[in-house]
This record gives sequence, structure tokens and C-alpha cells, in this order.
Amino acid sequence: MKKTEYTYLSAFVNIARAMNSSLEFQEVLHQIVKSTCETTGSKGCTLMLLDEEGKQLEVVSSHGMSDQYVRKGPLSADKSIFDTLKGKPVIIEDAAADPRVQYPLEARQEGIASIVSLPIFLREKVIGVLRLYTAVPCRFAEDDIDFLSAIAMQSGLAVENARMFEHVKKDFRNGVASSSIAE
Repeated sequence: MKKTEYTYLSAFVNIARAMNSSLEFQEVLHQIVKSTCETTGSKGCTLMLLDEEGKQLEVVSSHGMSDQYVRKGPLSADKSIFDTLKGKPVIIEDAAADPRVQYPLEARQEGIASIVSLPIFLREKVIGVLRLYTAVPCRFAEDDIDFLSAIAMQSGLAVENARMFEHVKKDFRNGVASSSIAE
């Protein structure tokens, strides 16, 4: 096993452990972006999910990015690195100049040089994207993309598990409230 393979395997295990350390929705999402960012040494990371209509990406968790950048404006699903939503990882080597970046000026102001955008799948359907941001221009190797794609795939399962847990908690609270009213 090559050193990078061992490093990525070890990092993947640590990230999966962090993802599974909680079933609380926001905590799971935070662990994904924080662990991914720290493992890769990147400037920041965001996890975005498609809204119910599938027209906009909503930032549901971020790490290493300013609130101003995270809240810069609506992220149109058909304008914000669109190919990711077709199920393909996308590498943006120059975020300030690439026409696929919806907010290039804000990217420059945030100090973002490169972006990797990866689809998050759930049962073969893209439900969102995981984005990694670097402060220096980067060329990503196939091993890097494979590692990040594995994190994005695991993220889809983690999101589903956390959502199901939230539904169970809500149903339990509603059931407890209904039974106490009936008494």
C-alpha cells in the first residue's frame, strides 16, 4: 500500500468515526466538514443540500469559511458548479476566473484559490454537494478525488441516518404528548 493510500485510509476511518459519533443532524454535518477540512489541510469545507424543489443549494454546515462568504447569496442549482449535480466531481483550479463559479468576486475576497465540488448521493440520487476550498492554487490527483468522493458518499448515508433519527425523535415526542393528553 502506498503512503498516500494508507494516509487516506486512516483519515477515512477517522472521518467515518467522527460522522458516527452522533446522530444529531447538525453535529453530524459539522463533523463531516470539520474532519474533511482538517484531514486535507484545506482552507474550508461546506456541505450543501438541495432544497425540496431541487432549485437551490442550501449551506447546511461549513468549517473554515467566514459567515459573510457562507451567506453571500442564493446558490442556484443550475449556476453553481452545475456538473456536480449531474453526479461528477468538479475541480476548479482558479475560482476567481472560472465561469462555473457563481460568486467569483466573493471567492477572491474570501481568499479561495481552488475548489473541489463533489456530489453527495443517496440511493443513486444526488442530494447535495461537498465542497473543499483551498487558499493556494491546487491540482488534485486522482487519489485526492477518490478519497473526497468516498467522504461525499459516506456523507449521504450520514445525512440519511441523522434525518431518520430526527424523525424518530419527533415521532416519539409527538407520541408522548398525545398519550399524556389522552390520559
